[in-house]
Amino acid sequence: MCGRYLLKLDRSGKGKQILERAEKLDLVYKEGEIFPNDPVLCIIPAESKIDLSVMKWGIAKHGFQINARMESLKDRPTYAEMRDRRCAVVCSGFYEWDKEKRKYLVTTGEEVFYLGCIFNEDNELLVLTQAADERFAQIHERMPLILDQKEMIAFIHHQDLLPVKKELKFETEDDLRLF
Repeated sequence: MCGRYLLKLDRSGKGKQILERAEKLDLVYKEGEIFPNDPVLCIIPAESKIDLSVMKWGIAKHGFQINARMESLKDRPTYAEMRDRRCAVVCSGFYEWDKEKRKYLVTTGEEVFYLGCIFNEDNELLVLTQAADERFAQIHERMPLILDQKEMIAFIHHQDLLPVKKELKFETEDDLRLF
């Protein structure tokens, strides 16, 4: 599930505000197609507000991991130090492959949305996953925790607002066909 995602911001709408803040903080992060181990742009809690930071996607502590199942956060000792450290990756879409190895770009139709994450003291993060909804399950059984801005703020400040299921759009890289 979600081994790559897309970050493509422009200077309009939400992208403009994020880009201006990242420039002010002199943040260095990857744009375009993002892979594990890349420096990624993320939202972090900052007192009662939020701010931007850069973290590495993936943790090599117990074998290399890029995702964590939400259902096992409380039970697995691997996540003990990270459970209460929440952040959100800024993205424009994420990629998934079906059983026939077709690559899909999945978006919400918004320029920017967020993937719920947890991170460790070394500023390495894991994307949280959940069981796929009925439509997404046609491609894969797991999907990332997808958040809009309001849900993201509540999530990183531990208000545990449960996200509503998003209307997702699927495009194959080969033919840009919607289904």
